[in-house]
Amino acid sequence: MRNLVKTPEVAAEAPRFAHPSAEAKTEPGDKKGKQDAAFNEGHTLFQELFFFCMVKNVGDVPGVGRIYVETVVDRDSGVAFAKVYSAINAMNAVDILSSRVVPFFKRRGAGIKEIHTRKTSEYCGLPPAHPFETYLAASHIQHLPMERPGEPYNYLCEQFYRLLQRNVFHPALRRKFQIALDDLQKDVDTFVEAYNVVQLNNDNREKNAPHPSANFPVDV
Repeated sequence: MRNLVKTPEVAAEAPRFAHPSAEAKTEPGDKKGKQDAAFNEGHTLFQELFFFCMVKNVGDVPGVGRIYVETVVDRDSGVAFAKVYSAINAMNAVDILSSRVVPFFKRRGAGIKEIHTRKTSEYCGLPPAHPFETYLAASHIQHLPMERPGEPYNYLCEQFYRLLQRNVFHPALRRKFQIALDDLQKDVDTFVEAYNVVQLNNDNREKNAPHPSANFPVDV
């Protein structure tokens, strides 16, 4: 793990994200069984797009223009994903799923049950004309767009994006004024890989932690 996490900020600042709807009351004896059942049913993801900055031309040096960050966060395990793009469209919303998210869960034998998004044109439309809706339908993933204004649908994505700003984007701007998308994506991938190692280790420790008996002394 020390080889992956090169900066202490990843471990120190990586919170265990918990969406308000994720909490559920369980009896101690049923906890493991319900966790396994939830795992088999599939994970609940939240997806959101953020505008990072505009990189303009400087003299004869062309800028990349607008930089957007597509983020996806798993409510159940805490793992997250991010990719940078120069435009807002449904194909980019599909790309992060097909290139990062879905392969990650397939490698671990886990399914994706549903994805929550904003109710905007890059996420919502009629299949087969709309790429994002078509991809989710073909992957047997339920799409749950936000219906009510103010619903805390992107609670997890907002926290993860702030973490990316502090640890990746702002340091990248301080290092070099002109930013290439490929170089920025490499920095994002390095951080996300280390971040997910921390999240998965935390998740495994929580699942494997022994439950103390009633007579076992526990400090509160």
